[in-house]
Amino acid sequence: MKKIALVWGWTGWHITPLVSLYNHMAKWDPSDPEFFWIWEKDWLEQAIASEKWIRFYGIRAGKLRRYFSLKTLIEPFNIIAWIKESLDIIKTEKPSIIFSKWWFVSLPVAIAAKMTWTELYLHESDTIPWLANRFVWRFATRVYLGFEEAARYFNIEKVNIVWQILNPELFTEGCGLRNEEKVTNLLIFAWSQGSTRIFKMILDNMEILKDFNIDVILGSLNKHLKPDFEKFPNVTVHEFLSQEKIGKILEKTDITITRAWATSLAELEAFGIKMIIIPLKESANDHQFHNAVAYADKWEIMIEEKDLNTIPETIMKFKDFKKAPHQIPLCGALEIIAGDLD
Repeated sequence: MKKIALVWGWTGWHITPLVSLYNHMAKWDPSDPEFFWIWEKDWLEQAIASEKWIRFYGIRAGKLRRYFSLKTLIEPFNIIAWIKESLDIIKTEKPSIIFSKWWFVSLPVAIAAKMTWTELYLHESDTIPWLANRFVWRFATRVYLGFEEAARYFNIEKVNIVWQILNPELFTEGCGLRNEEKVTNLLIFAWSQGSTRIFKMILDNMEILKDFNIDVILGSLNKHLKPDFEKFPNVTVHEFLSQEKIGKILEKTDITITRAWATSLAELEAFGIKMIIIPLKESANDHQFHNAVAYADKWEIMIEEKDLNTIPETIMKFKDFKKAPHQIPLCGALEIIAGDLD
């Protein structure tokens, strides 16, 4: 029986590609391949893995820093310890394949994979690869990319540009039909801690947005703003939603204000939604800015943080905007990756 280790996570939008891959392959045969999860201890991934009945191994992990820190001096010794932890897991489970996204956990696991001759497959979502993947790809059999622009960072012989991994659970029955509502549906889709300033900008301008139907996805880090939004009758507030429920919201959405996470941009594009993209300026490698530029080239709108005060004016340009009916996209990346791993 083939066994596959899933490595990566961090936030909801980074976990869903792995869960999508698991769900897709489990539909063929729930018992083959067998999956287990490797990630940092006490993170969201552990709860999600438990829900899916996937065994979870938590390991310690640090951070690859681009700046001087005293912690940088001791990090090589920590990495040795983390590699040993990874080796112990791999020797116990004996996976045929390791499938990894990115984040610092992937580095010791990738080195352990190389030491045990275990095949490693990567998927890089962003236009600018994260630092861990810039090291890890050297040990990989195949590197899947979500943006063509990222190809220059890798050995082209290992690269397969598959675009983003979209979750089929997003696309429910009736998806793609014309929305007959006359009011424009606006989605505020930011939900990270660095997005509090976006939410506050929206709250300060709710009077001029009174003619929109508004859905706000806050996430757990901004849930303190929920009572402020609930004061307005045209607003529905959400913290964390299942993929199916998010799909239903995206289906009715005409225009969105969003950060520039690679997977979420692809999902919004799949639903034909007009995007006002505000890249998070604190993102590593400024990757969100470059993700946003790639979509701005497709006639979407990018607003930088320093210009947040222009958001209300930009939204009002689309007061009467209704998106056109759209086709349900094929989840091609899933098919390609699952076919290679099977």
